[in-house]
Amino acid sequence: MARRDPDWITRDPSRRPLAGAAQVEVRHHVPDRREFKYLVPRAEVPALRNMIRGFCDRDPHAGPDGTYKLRSLYLDTWNMRLYKANEREAPVRFKARIRCYPEGDPNGPVFAEIKGRNGDVIRKTRAKLPADGWAAYLQGAHPGPFASAALDDFVCRVHRFDLRPICHVEYRREAWMSTLERYARVSIDYRVAVRRETRWTLEGDAAMRAVDTPLPTHTPGSIAVVELKWADSFPRWMVNLVQELDYLRHSFSKYGYGVLALSDDHHVDYRRSQSVWV
Repeated sequence: MARRDPDWITRDPSRRPLAGAAQVEVRHHVPDRREFKYLVPRAEVPALRNMIRGFCDRDPHAGPDGTYKLRSLYLDTWNMRLYKANEREAPVRFKARIRCYPEGDPNGPVFAEIKGRNGDVIRKTRAKLPADGWAAYLQGAHPGPFASAALDDFVCRVHRFDLRPICHVEYRREAWMSTLERYARVSIDYRVAVRRETRWTLEGDAAMRAVDTPLPTHTPGSIAVVELKWADSFPRWMVNLVQELDYLRHSFSKYGYGVLALSDDHHVDYRRSQSVWV
C-alpha cells in the first residue's frame, strides 16, 4: 500500500468554481511576500518605533492610540492536521481563519482568509463577507453578491478537509507601512490571547488565556511579536533595524501557541500566567 504524504492536507486542493463565481478574478489580498518574526521585550518597543518612523507611516485604519484589535476564528480538522503541519514546519502548508475587527463598525464585514506558505513565500487570499450570516456562506449557502474565487477556495477547503472551529485568537496590532517600497510592513502585536471555540461565531468573551507570557515563550517577561514583511528584496532599512537592535529571528504562530495554551497538560500553569500588558 502506498504511504500517504504526511502533508497531503496542506497542499492546495484543485477545485471547480461555484456557479456565479466564474468571472471573478483570483486576487490575492497582498502580494506574495516573505516575513520574519521576532519576540521583543516590551521595554524595547519604543526603540523600534524610533527606528522605523523615518521609513514608515502608521496604518490609517488604526485608532487614536495607533493600534487596532483583531479577532480570528481558526479552523482545523478533527485531528488537528493544520496545527501539526505548522508544528512540523511542513514546507507547504496553510491556515484557515475568519477574521474581524471588533472595535470597528459593528456591522462591518468579516473576512475568510487562507494564509498559505510554500517554503519562505507567504500567499494570503481573503473573501469579504457580511457580519450577519457569514457562517452560512462558509458552509455552502449560495454566496450571491459575495461570490468570489477566494470564497470558492475557502469553502472548497472547508468541505474537502472537514474543517471546523477550534479557537479564537485575539490581539492588538500596531501596524506601520513603508513609504519607500511597493510593499513592506512592520507590525507589532501584543496582548495575544486565546480561548476554545467550537461554534461558527466571532462573538468575543472575556475569558481569554494569555499566550504572550514567559511560560510559553521562554522569555523573562511579556513580549511583543514583531513581524517584518516585504514583497521583493529585504529592504536595507530592515536589515539595519535587525542589526542595530540585535534581533534574533523566532518562529511564533499565534494559532500554534494558542493551541498549546489550551492543551490539558498546560491548563493549570496557564491559569496562573497573566500578560503584563493587561
